[in-house]
Amino acid sequence: MLTLMQKDEIIRLYLQGFNISEIERETGITRPTIRKYVNEYEYYQQAIKEAKTDEEREELIIQSNAKPKYDTSNRKRYKVTDELIERVEELLKKNQLLQRAGKRKLMMKKVDIHDIVIRDGFDISYRRICQLIDELSPKYKEAYIRQEVDPGEVAEFDWGEVTLSIKEMGGERRFRIAAFALKNSDQLWANLYPLENTECFLDAHANFIEEIGGVPQEIVYDNARVQVRQFVGNEKKPTEALQKLSNYYGFKYRFTNFYAGNEKGHVERFIEVIRRKAFCEVQCFDFFADAVAALKIALNDLNNKPKARTGKSANEAFEIEKQYLQPARIRLDVGVLETRQVNKYSFIYVDSNFYSVPDYLVGKEVTVKKYPFTIKVYYQDKYLLTLKRIYGRNEYKVDILHYVRTIKKKPGAIRNSLALKQSSTRLQHIFNQYFTTKPKEFIELLLLIDKYSLESVLKVVDKLEEQGFNVEVSIIENHLLDHKQRLDIQQDKPYLETIEEQCMNQLKEISRIYYSLKTEEVII
Repeated sequence: MLTLMQKDEIIRLYLQGFNISEIERETGITRPTIRKYVNEYEYYQQAIKEAKTDEEREELIIQSNAKPKYDTSNRKRYKVTDELIERVEELLKKNQLLQRAGKRKLMMKKVDIHDIVIRDGFDISYRRICQLIDELSPKYKEAYIRQEVDPGEVAEFDWGEVTLSIKEMGGERRFRIAAFALKNSDQLWANLYPLENTECFLDAHANFIEEIGGVPQEIVYDNARVQVRQFVGNEKKPTEALQKLSNYYGFKYRFTNFYAGNEKGHVERFIEVIRRKAFCEVQCFDFFADAVAALKIALNDLNNKPKARTGKSANEAFEIEKQYLQPARIRLDVGVLETRQVNKYSFIYVDSNFYSVPDYLVGKEVTVKKYPFTIKVYYQDKYLLTLKRIYGRNEYKVDILHYVRTIKKKPGAIRNSLALKQSSTRLQHIFNQYFTTKPKEFIELLLLIDKYSLESVLKVVDKLEEQGFNVEVSIIENHLLDHKQRLDIQQDKPYLETIEEQCMNQLKEISRIYYSLKTEEVII
């Protein structure tokens, strides 16, 4: 097809006095094409002269300078025959039947339809078959029905994603935003979570209901795996977590249609806005709590902003809607219970990561209760300890105090142990500086840490180093005992002072009674 530049070149040469043959030799364009555009130019020049209004003249100028195009309205089809159209329509009807049966993944794509018609003996390009499919299955724009929801009736829930760099959690990684929107008042709620899993899903609902002080009658969800357990045709079965929330708090749940995010458009748009408002300027934080604080500040600003339609902020509208919410119950325990086997290294494997537990549990089964940020460990229905969660894959969280019993038997294993390498840098320095040749004494130091805390032991070590004394376990223990005794005396001092004060008061009362009796005797 001729370009606009080539068309302009033809007209320029024509105006310079070149004839048709000369323009052909100069440009390489055929004479019929040159004649066509020269005649078109002459036609538009005459029409512009005869135009009666400026608008008509301007329209003709625009048309005369338009890009060349071919008239294909009367062009005969050679590849697209009636037989081909009939075959493609048949294949498109099969796709519709598969879609109605809930077998969307088995539907044929354009490339599959092209392969089938080629196999059937039709000679047609992939590009032309795509055009034909679009012609035979036109897409109409969907019409939307505006909804008016009563107060306290409907809330919407959705997950969003944001990439942040948080030093406390190992640098840059993706986080999830759990968001709710009340449809009547447009009241918004959001919180930041490290994962999109069952415990975070439960925690988000418990926090939302606790903070708004009530329960909406219905909550709308999309088809995410954390809330939809199974698809049976067009029917969707909820997960145990969602069923648990619904039964406990007393709300109904409803799922949107496939690929119909507009059915919960309030919360969909809200996630886009809150993500930008909270994190468009700053994406790096030292602590997870700082990122949550940034999210909450942006959330508060949005809820306080007046709406153009009503002139009221979401917070003002929510004060009215709050009266129509169902009463909230005591917060649900959102922990997810699982059973884990302790391996020979005294590790339990939870959500793709390893956590150490006390070494006497090797080979035994423990119960873990998973929360968004911690894991509680139970053995024989008794609480043992709480572990801080890690969020990578195949990572280790090891506490050296869990291995004291084993290290007593194998003191030489301390030097290269993962437990020591994951200990605090200061503790590693103390071992390398003072206990590399005395691993058994280091075990005694670990026992002191278990009894008095790591911070207390490190303070004593720092004090000994400043004063130039030897860092030995016996000296550290004596300092810790002296410190404990001083604390005990300070704690007992107010009690002793109270007893002394009471004794003095009693003595004063006795003295007063004695002198009053003596006075009475003198009078008698």
